[in-house]
Amino acid sequence: MQEIFREQLDEFVLVFFDDILVYSKDANDHECHVRKVLEILRGHMLFAKKSKCTFFTDSIEYLGFIVSKDGITPDPGKVQAVGRNLRT
Repeated sequence: MQEIFREQLDEFVLVFFDDILVYSKDANDHECHVRKVLEILRGHMLFAKKSKCTFFTDSIEYLGFIVSKDGITPDPGKVQAVGRNLRT
């Protein structure tokens, strides 16, 4: 994934194994970015599983963090779980 999205990395795509995060400043850019990502996947005979996709959202849980227009914060549920494990 890193290789096929090399040109888009840090521009509007983050990739971790098979997780792809597309980020944009506005809805118009986002639509173009999502189309580009899907075209690249199709060109490599790869496909996104619709049930695992979320489109046009203001925030999303990604690798244990909440990513939003306000920045990146730890997922509160994960922080609670770590705190519970430290007390036991």
